Amino acid sequence: MNFVRKHQKAVFIIGLAVILLCTLAYWQRQSTLSSATATKLKDEPRKGEAVVSTFYYDQLTRKEAAVYDMMKSRLDNMEGGVVEFPEAMSGPEYLRVTTALEDEGYNYFYGFYDIPMTEDDVYVKYKNTDLTTIKEKKITKAILFLSCAEGINEAGDYDKDGTVKNLSEIQDGLAGNSGDKVEGIVKVQNETEEILSQIMEKLPPDYGEKKAVDYFLKWLDENMSVAVGIGEDALDFSSMEDVFEGAYIYNNLSAVTEHKATSLGYAKILSELCGRAGMESHIVLGIWGKSSMNQEGYVFCAIQMNGQTIYVDASAAKGSDLGGQQYLTQQEAKNHLKFVEYFEY
Repeated sequence: MNFVRKHQKAVFIIGLAVILLCTLAYWQRQSTLSSATATKLKDEPRKGEAVVSTFYYDQLTRKEAAVYDMMKSRLDNMEGGVVEFPEAMSGPEYLRVTTALEDEGYNYFYGFYDIPMTEDDVYVKYKNTDLTTIKEKKITKAILFLSCAEGINEAGDYDKDGTVKNLSEIQDGLAGNSGDKVEGIVKVQNETEEILSQIMEKLPPDYGEKKAVDYFLKWLDENMSVAVGIGEDALDFSSMEDVFEGAYIYNNLSAVTEHKATSLGYAKILSELCGRAGMESHIVLGIWGKSSMNQEGYVFCAIQMNGQTIYVDASAAKGSDLGGQQYLTQQEAKNHLKFVEYFEY
């Protein structure tokens, strides 16, 4: 108190400065909120029927679509192992097909394609992990890994040039499924559908586009958490089974059964719910980070609403960089995310 009495002028100046700073911070926040995309969106009526996105499939060439259809059929029927393609593909073509399969909206938490090879069984990513640089059409087959395969943990044996020396043995182990594991997949599929259906049942019928998306985001915030450290944990995985159980499921719709998901899983869940609510939606892939030393893959959910495409940070994992906002225009999204170049967004 003696200090205050002796330095009344200084205390007054400091107090005034604090008030001014608080006022400025409040004004800046209000200014940010008033210009935020979320505040400009109207709750326009939704379409009555569910819509299914074909955003990625529609961009495939005839050859790519033929390979896609075959690969999808094998996934649907759980026919794992070595899959030979109708025509040889370049790296970008293979990447477009597998990206479409991964991100078109299916719930393939139980299977994925990897180990693209030449007709001589040479793994093309053995020495070059960037498929976009492989322009020659030499990828003729790949392996479909299924979590239910009896030989899911069979390891590949590679020669110095990347040739898979034990491909026939791997094929034998991956071509047969365990009945118990198939039943487990069906169980997760049913649980996933039950949860998603319950979310839709509780969506008020009078909610338009904006309120519906707000409702979905609130559900995600209250019922899910971000699966962190997945990439780091993967370094300790000793088998392909660990990959499925410890990482891959969190990238898919069935992450709702685990109550946590990666940013990709969040975006897929939001996109699925929007489609069921009558709003066309798809995920958008890209690279986050301006500096090459601090870049990472990230994903937005693109939703058709208010007559435009709105990009949503479904997991809110980038909230600190986005000023706490989850709704962005295309330009705002591109300011933060460098979209992949092998699809048109």
